[in-house]
This record gives sequence, structure tokens and C-alpha cells, in this order.
Amino acid sequence: METLSVNTRDYDKAFPAFGPPISIGEYTLNEERKVTLGRAEARYLYAALVGGSALRLDLSAGFETFRKKPDGEKLNALLAWICTQSPPGGHLKRCLHEADFVSWRGMLTKIAATPFSMDDDWMFEARKVHDVIFLLERETEAQGLKKGLMTPREHLMTYWGFKFEQYATIAELGGQPSTAEPVSQLDEFGVVVKSQLQTVDGPLQLVYSGEVDCIDSAGTLLELKTQRQALTGGFWRYKSLKWWIQSFLLGVRTIVVGFRDDAGYVNKVDTVAVNDLPKQGQWRGNVCFNFLGHVMAKVKFIGEANDQYKYIQKRKVLCGLKVGVEAAGTAGRPDAVDEADLKNV
Repeated sequence: METLSVNTRDYDKAFPAFGPPISIGEYTLNEERKVTLGRAEARYLYAALVGGSALRLDLSAGFETFRKKPDGEKLNALLAWICTQSPPGGHLKRCLHEADFVSWRGMLTKIAATPFSMDDDWMFEARKVHDVIFLLERETEAQGLKKGLMTPREHLMTYWGFKFEQYATIAELGGQPSTAEPVSQLDEFGVVVKSQLQTVDGPLQLVYSGEVDCIDSAGTLLELKTQRQALTGGFWRYKSLKWWIQSFLLGVRTIVVGFRDDAGYVNKVDTVAVNDLPKQGQWRGNVCFNFLGHVMAKVKFIGEANDQYKYIQKRKVLCGLKVGVEAAGTAGRPDAVDEADLKNV
């Protein structure tokens, strides 16, 4: 396995040229996980909540009827969107704006955060289809073990963010939140963007998609988050980094935060400017994006040699961190991209 450095000093250079992210598509997913183009079903921010204090929003309410997203969806929704962009026999790379890579935003976030996230591991597969490299996250052994050991309270706390979304969004401007309905992960609003990341080996063209929590009355994209008590202490070491990368990748400028107590009640809602996060964060965005570019450039270099699957993995070892690249075997190859889903492009 070839290893890559994760030493922050190796990437503490000028911020690489990036973006800005440009939207090339929007879609929604319904309860049946069917893709519909556009933002007709996107939800609006319930603006009356912002700035409110002395609130008591119960984030645990309705947990027993929570409708979770199914596991193992891979790149399905993104592939379905791709299939709407070209007629049968179309040119895949052209319809993807000459992309070198296609991925979920979440995978790029995890890679970029690596130099400052010592305790997280990740793994993804890379497969080249018609000169486009598709990335798909795979669960690591440590992630599977952690999931299996989650306590009932930890399961409940993973629900709190979704319940906050229900309190903080409305279907139509002028409406009220529908908080008595079951909370569902199945309805989503997604944005597909393109961007360019400069690396030492030249620019990389990226196309990626991420879920957006809601829009404001002007149609601007917003993120919703919950945070214990206040933006203090450990928040600036790591959590603020994840918030910043997620938002920065999609060009989101504002995060609406529900401040909660330990019992799971939001008592205040306020906004945070994404551009303010690096000013206090105990991390450096230039390091993150230089590292992201280094990993992606390495994957592209390997992909130019052949089309086989590759495993790219970060894991914690006794002496620190290791990011490695290795070829997968041909027997029982993983299905990062189902070519049947690309038959019309």
C-alpha cells in the first residue's frame, strides 16, 4: 500500500485556487426515493424562529416514529440525476461539465478534514467510467464496530438534528412547521455543483452533490445545525471545521443553529456566518484543501493507468495516522458505480 503524508506542515501552503462552486442542478427525493428535478419540494426556513430565546423545542419528540434513510444507497440518487442530463448514447464527461471526479459532498468533507481529525477513519472506492472517476464511501471496520456499540441515548441524539429541521422549516412561505408528523430522512433536497481545485499536478474538475436543509425567502441555500449550549471550547477544535467544509463546498454562507441543553431541548436559535468560522477555528482551511487536492491528484494519477477499483483508506495506527492507496482484487469487486444506471448517458 502506498501511503500519503498527513502531517499538517506538508500542506501549510497558500490556499489552493478553488471554485467558486457553481450549481449545475437541483433535485428532490420523495418517500419512495424517486428523483424529481428542480427545487419545487425544497423547504423554507421558518424565519420567525431565528433570534428567538427562551424557547423549549423538544428534540426527542416523535423519535419512536422516525423514518430513517435505508442503508446502502451508494450513489443512486446522483446517478439518477446524471441520467436526466443526457439523451441515450450521450457523452458522460460532457454532460458532467468535463468532470474528473464525481462524489457526494460528504466524502470530500471527510478527506479534507483529515489533517485535523485524528480519531476518524474513512474509506472510499474509486472507479473510472468513461474517463470520469466516481468515488463512493465504504464503511470501515472501526465505523461498523462503533455503530454496533451505540447506546440508546446515542441513537436518540442522532435524531435530534432531524427533529430540529422539522421545527425550523416550512413547506410554504407564511406557513407553520408541521411538528406533529413523523420525522423522515426520506424527503431530501439536493444540489449538484461543479468546482475546480488547483493541485501541484494541475487543476481538477469536481462535480459533487450534497443535501441542503432549506432555503430562505430569497431562495438562498441554508444549513441547519444543533449545538450544545454555545460555540465554545471543543467546538472550535473540530466541529466548526466540519461545519465550515460542508458549507464552503456548496457555497452556503449562513448556518442556522439551534442551541440545546443536555436534555435535548432547544432554547435559542441564531445564525452563524460561514466565513467567520475560520477566524476562531483551531484548524487551517488551506491545509485541508491542499490535502484534499493531494489525495485527489493521487487518485487521478492511479486512474490514468487503469480502470480497476482502488481502495483509498485513512486509518489510525499506533504511530498516528496513515492514508493509503491500494488496488482492489478483481474477484468479488465492489460496485462503486452500477454501469446499468449509466446506460442512458
